[in-house]
Amino acid sequence: MKPRVEALVGDDVELETIVTSLKRLRGRYNITPAPVAKIISQSTVNLRTDLSKLSLKRNANTRTAVRLLMSRYRGRFLQVLEGVSSMTIIYENKLHERIKRSFQRSQIVAEETNLAALTIISPKEISTTPGCINAILQRLARRGINVEEVVSCYTDTILVIKLIDCGKAFDAINELIIECRHSLKNKAN
Repeated sequence: MKPRVEALVGDDVELETIVTSLKRLRGRYNITPAPVAKIISQSTVNLRTDLSKLSLKRNANTRTAVRLLMSRYRGRFLQVLEGVSSMTIIYENKLHERIKRSFQRSQIVAEETNLAALTIISPKEISTTPGCINAILQRLARRGINVEEVVSCYTDTILVIKLIDCGKAFDAINELIIECRHSLKNKAN
Protein backbone atom coordinates (compact mmCIF):
# COMPACT_ATOMS: atom_id res chain seq x y z
CA MET A 1 0.00 0.00 0.00
CA LYS A 2 2.86 2.38 0.80
CA PRO A 3 4.10 2.56 -2.83
CA ARG A 4 0.57 3.28 -4.07
CA VAL A 5 0.11 6.11 -1.55
CA GLU A 6 3.51 7.57 -2.46
CA ALA A 7 2.59 7.42 -6.14
CA LEU A 8 -0.71 9.19 -5.47
CA VAL A 9 0.81 12.00 -3.39
CA GLY A 10 4.03 12.21 -5.41
CA ASP A 11 6.32 12.13 -2.36
CA ASP A 12 7.80 9.78 0.27
CA VAL A 13 5.35 8.87 3.03
CA GLU A 14 6.03 7.34 6.43
CA LEU A 15 4.12 4.14 7.20
CA GLU A 16 2.91 5.63 10.50
CA THR A 17 1.34 8.52 8.57
CA ILE A 18 -0.64 6.09 6.43
CA VAL A 19 -1.82 4.16 9.50
CA THR A 20 -2.90 7.37 11.25
CA SER A 21 -4.78 8.56 8.16
CA LEU A 22 -6.57 5.23 7.81
CA LYS A 23 -7.64 5.35 11.46
CA ARG A 24 -9.09 8.82 10.93
CA LEU A 25 -10.95 7.70 7.82
CA ARG A 26 -12.41 4.59 9.44
CA GLY A 27 -16.17 4.87 9.32
CA ARG A 28 -16.22 7.87 6.97
CA TYR A 29 -16.60 5.91 3.75
CA ASN A 30 -19.55 3.63 3.31
CA ILE A 31 -18.96 0.14 2.07
CA THR A 32 -20.56 -0.35 -1.31
CA PRO A 33 -24.03 -1.90 -0.75
CA ALA A 34 -24.36 -5.48 -2.03
CA PRO A 35 -26.81 -4.71 -4.90
CA VAL A 36 -24.48 -1.95 -6.17
CA ALA A 37 -21.38 -4.12 -5.69
CA LYS A 38 -23.05 -6.88 -7.71
CA ILE A 39 -23.64 -4.55 -10.68
CA ILE A 40 -20.19 -2.95 -10.52
CA SER A 41 -18.47 -6.33 -10.13
CA GLN A 42 -19.96 -7.40 -13.47
CA SER A 43 -18.91 -4.19 -15.24
CA THR A 44 -15.97 -3.54 -17.52
CA VAL A 45 -14.21 -0.27 -18.32
CA ASN A 46 -12.79 1.03 -21.59
CA LEU A 47 -10.76 4.17 -22.19
CA ARG A 48 -10.89 6.46 -25.22
CA THR A 49 -8.37 9.30 -25.43
CA ASP A 50 -7.84 12.35 -27.64
CA LEU A 51 -11.34 13.79 -27.47
CA SER A 52 -12.69 17.35 -27.68
CA LYS A 53 -15.97 18.99 -26.78
CA LEU A 54 -17.96 22.01 -27.87
CA SER A 55 -20.80 23.46 -25.85
CA LEU A 56 -23.29 25.40 -27.93
CA LYS A 57 -26.34 27.59 -27.46
CA ARG A 58 -29.35 25.43 -28.22
CA ASN A 59 -31.46 26.78 -31.06
CA ALA A 60 -32.84 25.63 -34.41
CA ASN A 61 -29.59 26.47 -36.26
CA THR A 62 -27.32 24.52 -33.91
CA ARG A 63 -29.70 21.57 -33.83
CA THR A 64 -29.70 21.41 -37.63
CA ALA A 65 -25.90 21.70 -37.79
CA VAL A 66 -25.50 18.96 -35.16
CA ARG A 67 -27.80 16.62 -37.11
CA LEU A 68 -25.67 17.18 -40.23
CA LEU A 69 -22.49 16.45 -38.26
CA MET A 70 -23.98 13.23 -36.88
CA SER A 71 -24.79 12.14 -40.42
CA ARG A 72 -21.41 13.19 -41.83
CA TYR A 73 -19.35 11.54 -39.08
CA ARG A 74 -21.40 8.36 -38.67
CA GLY A 75 -19.10 5.61 -37.46
CA ARG A 76 -16.78 8.06 -35.67
CA PHE A 77 -16.80 8.80 -31.95
CA LEU A 78 -19.38 11.59 -31.65
CA GLN A 79 -21.71 11.99 -28.67
CA VAL A 80 -24.38 14.67 -28.42
CA LEU A 81 -25.93 15.85 -25.15
CA GLU A 82 -28.91 18.16 -25.34
CA GLY A 83 -30.08 20.28 -22.43
CA VAL A 84 -32.77 22.92 -22.15
CA SER A 85 -30.56 25.86 -23.18
CA SER A 86 -27.38 24.25 -24.51
CA MET A 87 -25.98 21.32 -26.44
CA THR A 88 -22.61 19.62 -26.01
CA ILE A 89 -20.82 17.59 -28.67
CA ILE A 90 -17.99 15.24 -27.70
CA TYR A 91 -15.83 13.95 -30.55
CA GLU A 92 -12.34 12.95 -31.71
CA ASN A 93 -9.66 15.70 -31.38
CA LYS A 94 -8.74 15.37 -35.05
CA LEU A 95 -12.25 16.57 -36.01
CA HIS A 96 -12.11 19.64 -33.76
CA GLU A 97 -11.41 22.37 -36.31
CA ARG A 98 -13.83 20.93 -38.87
CA ILE A 99 -16.63 20.62 -36.33
CA LYS A 100 -15.92 24.04 -34.83
CA ARG A 101 -16.21 25.64 -38.30
CA SER A 102 -19.77 24.29 -38.53
CA PHE A 103 -20.89 26.90 -35.97
CA GLN A 104 -20.77 30.67 -35.68
CA ARG A 105 -18.59 31.99 -32.86
CA SER A 106 -21.66 33.45 -31.19
CA GLN A 107 -23.16 29.94 -30.93
CA ILE A 108 -20.13 28.48 -29.09
CA VAL A 109 -20.42 28.73 -25.31
CA ALA A 110 -17.28 26.73 -24.44
CA GLU A 111 -14.74 24.43 -26.04
CA GLU A 112 -12.17 22.03 -24.69
CA THR A 113 -9.61 19.66 -26.18
CA ASN A 114 -7.41 16.95 -24.67
CA LEU A 115 -10.18 15.01 -23.01
CA ALA A 116 -10.75 11.30 -22.48
CA ALA A 117 -13.84 9.13 -22.06
CA LEU A 118 -14.17 6.21 -19.69
CA THR A 119 -16.96 3.91 -20.83
CA ILE A 120 -18.25 1.60 -18.12
CA ILE A 121 -20.32 -1.24 -19.54
CA SER A 122 -22.60 -2.80 -16.95
CA PRO A 123 -25.37 -5.39 -16.80
CA LYS A 124 -28.87 -4.16 -17.66
CA GLU A 125 -29.80 -4.08 -13.96
CA ILE A 126 -27.78 -0.86 -13.60
CA SER A 127 -30.84 1.03 -14.85
CA THR A 128 -32.93 -0.16 -11.87
CA THR A 129 -30.28 -0.30 -9.12
CA PRO A 130 -29.91 2.98 -7.19
CA GLY A 131 -26.41 4.08 -6.24
CA CYS A 132 -24.25 2.57 -9.00
CA ILE A 133 -23.31 5.81 -10.73
CA ASN A 134 -22.93 7.49 -7.34
CA ALA A 135 -20.39 4.87 -6.22
CA ILE A 136 -18.37 5.43 -9.39
CA LEU A 137 -18.46 9.23 -9.17
CA GLN A 138 -17.57 9.18 -5.46
CA ARG A 139 -14.53 7.05 -6.20
CA LEU A 140 -13.33 9.57 -8.77
CA ALA A 141 -14.06 12.54 -6.51
CA ARG A 142 -12.00 10.99 -3.70
CA ARG A 143 -9.07 10.83 -6.11
CA GLY A 144 -9.49 14.50 -7.00
CA ILE A 145 -10.72 13.78 -10.53
CA ASN A 146 -13.27 16.15 -12.02
CA VAL A 147 -15.85 14.62 -14.33
CA GLU A 148 -16.64 17.07 -17.15
CA GLU A 149 -19.67 15.20 -18.52
CA VAL A 150 -21.69 12.11 -17.63
CA VAL A 151 -23.64 10.31 -20.34
CA SER A 152 -25.80 7.31 -19.53
CA CYS A 153 -27.09 5.19 -22.38
CA TYR A 154 -28.83 2.01 -21.16
CA THR A 155 -25.91 -0.13 -19.91
CA ASP A 156 -23.12 2.26 -20.94
CA THR A 157 -21.99 5.02 -18.61
CA ILE A 158 -19.61 7.44 -20.31
CA LEU A 159 -17.53 9.76 -18.14
CA VAL A 160 -15.62 12.57 -19.85
CA ILE A 161 -12.50 13.72 -18.01
CA LYS A 162 -9.31 15.65 -18.71
CA LEU A 163 -6.72 13.59 -20.59
CA ILE A 164 -4.17 14.25 -17.85
CA ASP A 165 -6.46 12.43 -15.34
CA CYS A 166 -7.29 9.41 -17.50
CA GLY A 167 -4.70 7.05 -15.98
CA LYS A 168 -5.75 7.83 -12.40
CA ALA A 169 -9.43 7.60 -13.35
CA PHE A 170 -9.04 4.27 -15.15
CA ASP A 171 -7.14 2.84 -12.16
CA ALA A 172 -9.75 4.15 -9.70
CA ILE A 173 -12.68 2.57 -11.58
CA ASN A 174 -10.80 -0.67 -12.18
CA GLU A 175 -9.93 -0.88 -8.45
CA LEU A 176 -13.60 -0.30 -7.58
CA ILE A 177 -14.63 -3.16 -9.88
CA ILE A 178 -12.02 -5.47 -8.34
CA GLU A 179 -12.99 -4.46 -4.78
CA CYS A 180 -16.66 -5.19 -5.53
CA ARG A 181 -15.73 -8.61 -6.94
CA HIS A 182 -13.68 -9.42 -3.83
CA SER A 183 -16.37 -8.20 -1.42
CA LEU A 184 -18.99 -10.40 -3.09
CA LYS A 185 -16.63 -13.38 -3.11
CA ASN A 186 -15.90 -12.88 0.61
CA LYS A 187 -19.63 -12.68 1.43
CA ALA A 188 -20.20 -15.94 -0.46
CA ASN A 189 -17.56 -17.78 1.61
